[in-house]
Amino acid sequence: MIEFQKKILANGLQVVVNVDTDTPLATLNVMYKAGSRNENPDRTGLAHLLEHCMFTGTEAFPDYDEYVQTYYGENNAYTTTDITNYYITLPAQYIEQAFAIEADRMWKLPLFEQGFLTQRSVVMEEMKQRTLNKPYGDYGHLLRDMIYKTHPYRWPVIGLTLDHIEGASREDLLDFYNSYYTPDNAVVVGNPARIIKYNEPI
Repeated sequence: MIEFQKKILANGLQVVVNVDTDTPLATLNVMYKAGSRNENPDRTGLAHLLEHCMFTGTEAFPDYDEYVQTYYGENNAYTTTDITNYYITLPAQYIEQAFAIEADRMWKLPLFEQGFLTQRSVVMEEMKQRTLNKPYGDYGHLLRDMIYKTHPYRWPVIGLTLDHIEGASREDLLDFYNSYYTPDNAVVVGNPARIIKYNEPI
């Protein structure tokens, strides 16, 4: 049975830790309780687009991926109807670097204009490739609309229409980020090789 410790910090952040000394690797997982269901039906796709933009860097870490790779790590993320999840896996001795970069992204995402424009184009191409230009690619859109009539699950995670993504502004994303990417709306899970001492609040 996996043993873990749970704690809620003063700022509302839920922390779950499983100390695993049998592996040289550690993973830090940050889950925000925000997905496509939290969007306005007239402006969908924001949760997924913000997930992409979270990798555009911060003032302290302007190149997120390069920083993680410097410590021999890998990272990724995904968005669902209910949550958005981010993780970093790297050698256990560098787990504190993972905490530093995730804390910075949670504290203040500048959402640089060029990064936003690039990621919006990427998501638009993703929607074209997976849905609009693929045989039966729109079945998910049609099925959701048949099953859910008023529930926010009725639109797909990537967005209801291409216009919603193309029309999304940097300010729209920052509003979504400021509303949902807060410590009291997040769960952090880590499996370091040792307990890390931390001070409250994060």
